[in-house]
Amino acid sequence: MKTTLRVLGLSISFVVALFVFLFVAYGMRARLPPLPLRAIGRAEALSAFEGERQLATQLGMTLAEEGEAPVTLVDGVGVWRRPIALGARECVAVIVTAYGYQSPRAVAVQDLAADSSRITTYPLAPLSVHRGSEGLVAQTQWCNWDAQPRVAVAETRGTDPPVNSPFHEGVLHYAVYRAPWGRVGGPLALTRGELSASGLASLGPEPAVLAAQSQVPPGARSLGAAIELTMAGARLLPANATTYQRLYDAVRGDLDAGVNPRVDPFVPPGDRWGLGLPVNFRQVTETALRGARQPPLHDAVIEVAENRFRRVLLVADLGRLGASCATLMFTRLVVAQGASLMRHQGAERGVAIPAQGNVVIDRQCPAGGVVIYTASDSDQETYRLDVYATTN
Repeated sequence: MKTTLRVLGLSISFVVALFVFLFVAYGMRARLPPLPLRAIGRAEALSAFEGERQLATQLGMTLAEEGEAPVTLVDGVGVWRRPIALGARECVAVIVTAYGYQSPRAVAVQDLAADSSRITTYPLAPLSVHRGSEGLVAQTQWCNWDAQPRVAVAETRGTDPPVNSPFHEGVLHYAVYRAPWGRVGGPLALTRGELSASGLASLGPEPAVLAAQSQVPPGARSLGAAIELTMAGARLLPANATTYQRLYDAVRGDLDAGVNPRVDPFVPPGDRWGLGLPVNFRQVTETALRGARQPPLHDAVIEVAENRFRRVLLVADLGRLGASCATLMFTRLVVAQGASLMRHQGAERGVAIPAQGNVVIDRQCPAGGVVIYTASDSDQETYRLDVYATTN
């Protein structure tokens, strides 16, 4: 019994001594100076910087400003800010690198109204941002349509992960490049940075229309004024019993009840096709209902698969466009965001039409039949329709 107690006592003493040793060792370690880190050299950082500089010059941009600024980490993040007076139809590239004990974490071009103490996420997203860089350099680009001041914001991270590291100091090297919109080609041509949807929408429809002009078929002749396809309802081209019945049948699908799809009633200036609502609209709807009860007005959507719907943009009687061969050009009025449209003719479920950026072109030769054009039901953007007479 005594032997057992002696062994137990020795075991407890050993465990206590081990804990004391570890506690003292940890305390001594906390008092020791940290091991020196490998600082990023200025030459190494600038060498990586040159590769990004070439991407800006390849877009036709020229150097407007270059410099350096010391950056100190606060709560593990360093922040650099620079106001940019950006003119109308002007593009900019902001390139940053860092040397010392920091590296770039992100760089952004933001609206001046945003909080520039950091790169914002809510409620105003950056106009353009490059995040998550693990390298030595970061670049983002943006194009203004109207003259509006912007601010460049860069964030750096320490090369030593612990936020209480004494190695906080670093130097940020930056350059700002500029060029006219026409030389660069607008946002569609930019090669660095993630452009925000809200930022692109803020440019308005003019940049999207301008970008689409290069895709007008050679020798094409306009058949009428441009038509806006909005969330106000489906467009009937022309607005008559034939196009409305086609819309009604497509929206109703296999339903037993009647439907009441929304039709855009607005007649744009210069209309030559008879847009808006059919002249005898009440009679047309009663004929389509065939005695069924008319429900409240609802969005014009068709079901292309089980629980998969698409928004109807246009129902067109191609034989009434005014040309034996016609080209319909749909422009989604948000530049640098792609379009995805489908054409539905006869009993087919729909055929995807190839897109070039935010432009979709459908050539019909010979032009005939009643066709429905749809977008995703989640796509609420406005489209512009231009109709041309073409040779093929």
